[in-house]
Amino acid sequence: MTDYAELHCHSHYSFADGADSPAALTAEAVRLGLRGLAITDHDGLYAVSQFATAARAAGLPTVFGAELGLDMPRARRGQADPAGTHLVVLARDPGGYRGLSRAITEAKLAGGEKDLPRYGIESLAAHAGGRWQVLTGCRKGPLHSALAAGGPAAAERELRTLVDLFGPGRVSVELTCHDLPGDVERMEALAAVARRCGVPVVATNNVHFASPARAKAAAALAAIRARSTLDQADPYLPANAGAHLRSGGEMALRFADFPAAVEESVRIAAECAFDLELLKPRLPRFPVPEGHDDLSALAALVVAGARDRYGDPYDPALRAAWAQLDKEVRVIGGLGFEGYFLIVADIVRFCRERDILCQGRGSAANSAVCYALGITNVDPIDFGLLFERFLSADRDGPPDIDVDIESGRREEVIQYVYERYGRDRAALVANVVTYRPRSAVRDAAKALGYGHDQAVAWSKRLHRWSGLDPEEAGDIPVDVQALASELRDMPQHLGIHPGGMVLTEEPVSQIVPVEPARMQDRTVLQWDKEDCADAGLVKFDLLGLGMLEALHRMVDLVAQFHGVRVDLARLPPDDAAVFAMLQRADTVGVFQVESRAQMATLPRLRPRTFRDLVAEVALIRPGPIQGGAVHPYLRRRNGEAWEHLVHPDLMPVLAKTFGVPLFQEQLMQIAIIAAGFDGGEADRLRRAMGAKRSAERMEELRARLYEGMGRKGIVGEQADQIYNQLKSFADFGFPESHAASFAHLVWSSSWLKCHYPAAFYAGLLASQPMGFYSPASLVADAQRHGIAVLAPDVNASGEVASLIAADRACEPPLHGVADLRLGLDNVKGLGSAPAGRIAAARDADGPFTSLADLARRAGLGRGALERLAVAGALESLEPDRRRALWAAGTVDERPGTIAGTGPAAPPPTLPGMSATELARADYTGLGLSVEMHPMEFARAALDADGVLPAKRLPHMKDGKRVEIAGIVTHRQRPSTAKGATFLSLEDETGIANVVCSQGLWKRWQSVATVAKALRVKGTVEKAVDAHASTMPMIVAYKLVELDLSSPAAPSRDFR
Repeated sequence: MTDYAELHCHSHYSFADGADSPAALTAEAVRLGLRGLAITDHDGLYAVSQFATAARAAGLPTVFGAELGLDMPRARRGQADPAGTHLVVLARDPGGYRGLSRAITEAKLAGGEKDLPRYGIESLAAHAGGRWQVLTGCRKGPLHSALAAGGPAAAERELRTLVDLFGPGRVSVELTCHDLPGDVERMEALAAVARRCGVPVVATNNVHFASPARAKAAAALAAIRARSTLDQADPYLPANAGAHLRSGGEMALRFADFPAAVEESVRIAAECAFDLELLKPRLPRFPVPEGHDDLSALAALVVAGARDRYGDPYDPALRAAWAQLDKEVRVIGGLGFEGYFLIVADIVRFCRERDILCQGRGSAANSAVCYALGITNVDPIDFGLLFERFLSADRDGPPDIDVDIESGRREEVIQYVYERYGRDRAALVANVVTYRPRSAVRDAAKALGYGHDQAVAWSKRLHRWSGLDPEEAGDIPVDVQALASELRDMPQHLGIHPGGMVLTEEPVSQIVPVEPARMQDRTVLQWDKEDCADAGLVKFDLLGLGMLEALHRMVDLVAQFHGVRVDLARLPPDDAAVFAMLQRADTVGVFQVESRAQMATLPRLRPRTFRDLVAEVALIRPGPIQGGAVHPYLRRRNGEAWEHLVHPDLMPVLAKTFGVPLFQEQLMQIAIIAAGFDGGEADRLRRAMGAKRSAERMEELRARLYEGMGRKGIVGEQADQIYNQLKSFADFGFPESHAASFAHLVWSSSWLKCHYPAAFYAGLLASQPMGFYSPASLVADAQRHGIAVLAPDVNASGEVASLIAADRACEPPLHGVADLRLGLDNVKGLGSAPAGRIAAARDADGPFTSLADLARRAGLGRGALERLAVAGALESLEPDRRRALWAAGTVDERPGTIAGTGPAAPPPTLPGMSATELARADYTGLGLSVEMHPMEFARAALDADGVLPAKRLPHMKDGKRVEIAGIVTHRQRPSTAKGATFLSLEDETGIANVVCSQGLWKRWQSVATVAKALRVKGTVEKAVDAHASTMPMIVAYKLVELDLSSPAAPSRDFR
């Protein structure tokens, strides 16, 4: 058997020039018995972390490198054969890797646009510092190009230049044979040049896919990159699809005339292979007060915070809390994570000082230290949460603290991090955008030669939840389906992760390249958050959360209008009115409990305590639903006996969830109580029993579990019952700490909706886009709660939604009733900048007196004025909407003319708009109407046909056949629904929930997927234990499109 190492290989992170993942390439290299593998993606180290992880597990030596695109006149996309030359660079050691990462970063940033790096060959040589191995590349390499253009003499000059730049012994002449015409002659000529220059030759296969079976996918990607079809791209594709990994034996046969080239591959791999763990990135040092190290500084902060949150450390009643804090600080110090906690605490401090709402969530809420530092709002001691779920003494990586920040101000926090640690040491992580079913079908169809319109039409037939199985794909051709299946989950490009940042002591570009993002003035790492974690980079999740922004706006509105400053941290926890509202499922707009499933569960759960809300948040998740935990929990919460089903030793753990394990912490506590595990062992058990189970690890822990239970006298069926119970919910258990963090936001938003509803809706509308419901649905719900909602007006509205006195004679602040006026930002297409200018000009110099005055003072052109006119926002200047629109169209926009100062033409006589026309204008200009719900136009005809309004459904008997109608606000097919589809239908009286079986959906799919409004015939289905006022489910048996004379807001589908 001949030894061989592949040193030129593209993964799918060459973006449309490689077809397989680093893991697939590693697996195939191991199967073929290769002595090493280098992944050399185009201008990037995108695959490095995944490659290192997969190869480490498989025992395959890793070589890290890249194929650099020199002298590129334009980005690679849209070209079948992109111009420029290629140079393959391999890092010989960690120092060489750092230099390569820096070089790629500099070139990417110098290019000024995505996918257009600018390398200088002298700069590359400086970065190399003798620590790179340079291969002369494929047919687009400098040596090949020189040979083709100027013959052997030119190639020799080029090779000597490379040796002069990168050093003797640091350049190898690459030979590749794909059985194309001229391959043998080119190899002989290059080998001759190499001999004359005293440079070794090395064999590679310039790999673009793992095995021959993947050749079609690789060819399709090349066609997609070139924005062409497979037939059009064919001249640029390898004739025999030979660019796959090959064994040493195969390569020896192909390079029989150059045996030293195959041997050279093994020598280079042996010299250049190293483990990525050698890079060992570190966090930046956090500045601490004089006389402190990191640990003592952290301990001092914890003590100060704990005094505020817990109380006097010498109070005997608080002994357990202070002991827990001491234990956690010691564990944090022992693991060397004190700097991490100082950095997160500092970010939270910045938010508090700038009045930016934030809160930690996830497993961090298991930590009393996080609670004391103000990072989280859940007291883990009060909740009995396990610290080890967050951090244990044997943890092999840093903790993970997610901090939610009000979305509108997250950018301020990111900028603070940049300023504090430096832009070269702080960076946003990537989000790899991959092919989903729709995009895969669209691009596959185009590559196979189908027309653009047809490809788009097929892609739209797939729902966001779909796979590509024949039943879902319908009449999409089999060849398109097959190719789309191969494209699924392949990377398309990099995006920016919504919250992940990394911080490093050294410049981050020495660990992973940084490149321009598609968003202007933003840069992004070439790795996603998992890659960063696997490589040892510490990630900080600073996540924008729309509800925090909305809550902040609500609190400010209450203070401005009512003169009451609401402290969300000190809301009464036992407000009966709020719980009554939740029990009625009156939760449109309320965080986490506004979905159809949550609204169906609330009246059955009938929450009475904060802990009930924690359970509610955890229950409606795929795991508990699939694990069959929901219905037993609800029955037991409402009185069904359950104590006899629980082993007495486990009662302290399971009592709070009525014997139904819901939370991951309970799994760990069961192992601790029943089997004597310590916290670290219990967390290892949780991870071992999770989705990625290791059979070997599971068996080891199973034996340990049974042994521990035996020592406590739990044997036989009792032991089996506990083990099976653990195993059954290990996959779906939800972190109680995470549920508790979210439950705080549920309570805050519920309390505000109950006591200050106008501020609640105004805050939501001012924070769009966010949440489950569209602005049209929020306005309709506000009106159903008796709140008058007024349209935007240039002389009354702010930039965003605001409160007005229900009694127009009153002036805020007052303790009376508030109504709501939409903001100018609700005008479609206007934009926040013009909306802000209008409000600022009016507030500064008084109301606008005419359209010309508005245009002049707010700097508005004809387009902005026409949008305002269509939306009815000029009513205070011109009550007739047609006349306003005509006047807006006469604004003089000639160069040198100040808006609103041109000659005014007299308006023609125009008819007023009918109610239907006004509603159409509202939906065109605002996306909603404050005057009439679209269903009101159809109500008379619907009443005549016996179609029920939504408000009557709770009074219908179970099993009764009914017909309802409404605008489709949501279409959903959750993975837990066994193929069923759920619709939400809204009319002027409320929202009805409809369930469609898989067969019915298929029968009426052409209507159900596109209709803006539906008439539905179905059967009333009521839960046995539901509250009397609960909206029942309608099990549909017929769907008919409802043609409305007025338009409606688009539905939010498949969420």
